[in-house]
Order: sequence, then C-alpha cells, then structure tokens
Amino acid sequence: MSGVKCIKTEKLLFLACLILLTGCATQKPDLPYGSLDTNSDFSLDTQTEAGKLPFFADELCAAAEDITDSSTIDTSDLKAACVYDISGRKVVYSYRANDRLYPASLTKIMTALIVLENCDDLNEEVTVGDVNIREQGVQLFGLKEGDVLSVRKLLYATLVNSSNDAALALALNYGDSVDHFVEMMNSRALELGCTHTHFVNPHGLPNEDHYTCAYDLYLMFNEALKHEEFVKIIQTVKYEIEYKDSEGESQSKEITSTNSYLTGAYSKPGEVSIIGGKTGSTASAGRCMILYADAKDGDPYILVVMGAGDTDVLYDSMTKLCNDCVK
Repeated sequence: MSGVKCIKTEKLLFLACLILLTGCATQKPDLPYGSLDTNSDFSLDTQTEAGKLPFFADELCAAAEDITDSSTIDTSDLKAACVYDISGRKVVYSYRANDRLYPASLTKIMTALIVLENCDDLNEEVTVGDVNIREQGVQLFGLKEGDVLSVRKLLYATLVNSSNDAALALALNYGDSVDHFVEMMNSRALELGCTHTHFVNPHGLPNEDHYTCAYDLYLMFNEALKHEEFVKIIQTVKYEIEYKDSEGESQSKEITSTNSYLTGAYSKPGEVSIIGGKTGSTASAGRCMILYADAKDGDPYILVVMGAGDTDVLYDSMTKLCNDCVK
C-alpha cells in the first residue's frame, strides 16, 4: 500500500497565511491543459449571504458577487452555476458560487485527487475491504470483500461510472480507515483554498455535514486536471474492468460513463469541445455536473452546474452556458 502524506496543522496555518499575504499572482499558472485526441436524500437550508465572499477566497481571484450578464440561462431551477476561463484566470459567469450545497458524487473528484497524489503506481493491486453500502438505489460496481483489482481500475469505476463502493475501496486502501481518508480530503481542500467545504465520506452519499460550493469544486477540479490520468479517465465513454474475486476467479464488467454528453444521450453544444467531467445526483442535491471544455480557439474552461431540478434542466443549462460563455 502506498504511503500517506501526512499534513500537519502548522503547515496548513502557514499556507493559509502565505496565500492571504501574497494575493493573486500576475503570472498564469503552469497547467497542462488542452484538448486530448479522444474525444439518498437530504436537505440543506443554510447558505452564505449572496454576493459575499471571504477575503481568503477573494485573494484567489474569485468573483466577490454574482456575474450573470454573460448568459440568459434560467436559474429558477438551479442552485448554482459558474463558468471559469482557466487561461485568462477570469470568472465568466457566477451564480451563487459560494453557497453551501450538497455535492453528491462530485465529491469523488477530491477522492480521486487524494489517490492520484499518493499513489506511486496505478497498477498496484488492491484487495477490497468491507465496502458494503446498505442504502437502496445507489450506484455500485458490485465489489465484494476480497476482490482484487488495480488502483487504476478503481479510479475508472469511481469517476466514469460513479461507483460508490469503488470510492470506498480507494478510501480504505489509502487512508487505512474512512475517517482518516476523509481527514486527508478536508486537509487537502483547505490547502486548495476551499473555505466552504467539509467532507464526511469519499463518495458523496447523504450526510447533513457533507457540503461544498461551486467555487470550491472548481478549485478541486482545477487541481485534479493537472494529472494526465484524471483527464484521460473523465473523457472515457466505456471501460472494461477485469478483476479477480475473493475465490481467485477472473471476472469482467463493462462500465459506462454517467456523462450523457459523452454517451450521446444529449447533444454536445455548438462549437465547444467537451473533454469530460463528473456528474452527481441525489434527491436533495439535485442534478450536478462539472465539465472541462475547450473553446473553439483551444482555451480551456471549467463549468459547474449544481442543484438542477432534473436531468433535462441540467443539460439544457450546461449547454446554454457553453454556448453563451465559452468563447
């Protein structure tokens, strides 16, 4: 098992102070962005005051208030929506970007980031622990205790098919316990400047103390995109996972992306190139999606929609944001 990067409290305090004092850098970050060849139920009423943003986040070049004049998107059935121009370090569109919301399976972005930052070899084999999830109707790969498969295959199941048991298997492998892994998630989120985030599990299933916001998701996703394997996985439509069960017998299962742009269930927007992304959904979180897309000139963008009333609203809203804001 790979070693865990321990993050001390003193280091976190130092990093937070350093960011506050230095402000926004004038030089664009060195990010490996660009098109690749291939194309439960709970509620949360507490929200931040509209238009307000803590100084810490403001120093990270976030918008301090809503910016909605770049699109005529209907926000009446959404909880948040944002568009970020990565190269230009510009907030193109921002609607309630800092409201605390439930992320559902968008949580798995941070789960994957922790694993990618701590894994030396994605071909390392993992013996699955107790990943029994008793909630009804949740997305599962069907893993059983004693199954053996690689870290890479678990990441594909987690990000492509949004398998909650795969995310749990990764957490047990890299954190020794779910609680320890969640500590790693929260510590890393704080390092990234996610001031409206608190995780309690690695998959995003219901918990009233598990929340984030659209802006924080942008920060996490932006960091995850620095990993080539992450970008490769999130644009995958189908993937065959071969593994051994607890009896040593070979098994195989094909998974399909939950991203309906990639599967063709929804038409891709205009001249925007959809590279990939992550979806999430629970009854109270609504339908959520974060996308990595390229404009016609190749400039990369990150788009976030949270709390859509249904799947049609989610994709209609995201398509309009792409067509209106990705230039």
